[in-house]
Amino acid sequence: MATDLLSRLRRLAPTAPPQRPVVPPVVRRARARRRRRLAATVTLLVVVPVVTAVSTYARDVDRGVHVLGVDLGGHSRADAVRLLRDSLRERVAAPVAVRVGETAAAVDPAAVGLVLDVEATVQRAVRATPGPFAWLHGGITVEPVVRADPARLYEALMAHLGAQGDAPVLPAVRFDRQRPVAVYPVSGRGIDRHRVGAILEAGWLRRGTVEFPVVDLVPRSTKADVDRLLAELAAPAVAAPLVVVTPRGEVTVPATAIAAALKLESDADGLIQPSLDPAALRRAVPAFAKVEVAATDATFTVQDGRPAVKPQVDGEQADLAAATPAILAALRTSATPRRVEVGLTAKPAAVSAAQLGALGVREQVSTFTTKFVAGQPRVVNIRTMAEALRGALVTPGQTFSLNGHVGQRTHAKGYVDAPGIEDGKIKNSPGGGVSQVATTLFNTVFYAGLQDVEHRPHTYYFDRYPAVIEATIVYPSLDLRFRNDSPTGILIDTATTDTSVTVTLYGTRRWDVTAEYGPRTKVVQPPTTYLHEPDCNPTDGLPGFTQEAFRVFKQDGKEVRRERFTWRYDPEPHFICTPTSP
Repeated sequence: MATDLLSRLRRLAPTAPPQRPVVPPVVRRARARRRRRLAATVTLLVVVPVVTAVSTYARDVDRGVHVLGVDLGGHSRADAVRLLRDSLRERVAAPVAVRVGETAAAVDPAAVGLVLDVEATVQRAVRATPGPFAWLHGGITVEPVVRADPARLYEALMAHLGAQGDAPVLPAVRFDRQRPVAVYPVSGRGIDRHRVGAILEAGWLRRGTVEFPVVDLVPRSTKADVDRLLAELAAPAVAAPLVVVTPRGEVTVPATAIAAALKLESDADGLIQPSLDPAALRRAVPAFAKVEVAATDATFTVQDGRPAVKPQVDGEQADLAAATPAILAALRTSATPRRVEVGLTAKPAAVSAAQLGALGVREQVSTFTTKFVAGQPRVVNIRTMAEALRGALVTPGQTFSLNGHVGQRTHAKGYVDAPGIEDGKIKNSPGGGVSQVATTLFNTVFYAGLQDVEHRPHTYYFDRYPAVIEATIVYPSLDLRFRNDSPTGILIDTATTDTSVTVTLYGTRRWDVTAEYGPRTKVVQPPTTYLHEPDCNPTDGLPGFTQEAFRVFKQDGKEVRRERFTWRYDPEPHFICTPTSP
């Protein structure tokens, strides 16, 4: 009993607290730092994804995304586009500092097609997602999308290469008549055309100066390649004729034609790829016309005073392009006869009825007629030029040149000598009198409301023409030009009789045009002049004067605008021809 009581008393007695170990201050501070880092990490893992999710939900670009120093984070796609464009507007327009070898220069971004694709750059920024630690350290930088035109850039850089460059000699095999001549490659120094685009795109807007090194340019085809090509293709190719077999018959191609069509020139990198020029082969072998059918373009015709389209007729020709590998293989052997089978392929007409139909040429727009005296030599020239002008088509926006269309007036074209103004006198020359066609055409252009580009009235007034609204023409110095400023095509039609020439324009009518004249002023009577010249044409003389005319444009009976034309005519002298000494 005493023992049990003693045990219970011992359990009930207070226990002395345990002795805590003594922790040094350095250890306590280290433990505190670990606890704070753990708390920060847990906070980041919990809070940052929530913030990022909220930001992504509200904005297209995550926070912490930068492009070329511009912070796009937290912006919508549209706002980011505006912000980036506005922030870099001056930088992208400024000249780009470049160094070509040792030469410092500047390049105009617009001249080389250099652009910052803002929309594509922002799209790249939208896809970027900074991690939590990147976000804490300032975010991430997204590379911009930059594009340039390598060909234009290379040309611009070459202007600054100067004496640093030495153009390579590109290899080739050429023909002197039928004799093949080798051109061997020689290395040079210059700019690598294949790298300039990537160099500029990687350096623009990031570096102060973009460096373009001058490097060795080594042609890809070697001297051994040229010798092999000379022996295996060029020499045997012109050793014998080639017979081209088509479904419509055979065509014999002589060695001279093979030499004209076989192309053994290298590309810009100095690599020779043998090829055949079908157009050159056809020019050298007229016999191809016997087995081919030429295509006929669609044309306009005028029937009962209305324009109509005559449909095109597609042609057929030997498919020399498809047969080139077989032809080159045949040319590598000198065995005769050399024969190659070549199929036929369609040759579409260059102009189709659908194309002409889309031009809107459907009605008469204007017409004008001038008169002349029958039987004179100038009548021949008027008819010759009118025929050359008939059927001309002026597409929307095109500027038509009468000199450019009919060309120089020569005896070979059917023009004859007739009187015309030359240095203020009436002289005979091929094509004299064709200004009557020019005047008639100018009046149709005037009343069609088309844009006047170039015309000049005569020095002297002729009563067969309307005053001021007329034109003279001299090849090549004095032309009649007008621009088709309408949205539809303009077809020029002409007609002649023994005493008149008519020019009619067809298209889609836009205006009602009338002419209004002012009075003749500053009238000067003609002087009398005696000419002692073998080539002399007498005249009765006409007064000189100044006059103005107005082209009035109307639609639905209401005046829309008007244009002023004015001209000062010199008095035509009364030329009297006197006999000349024999």
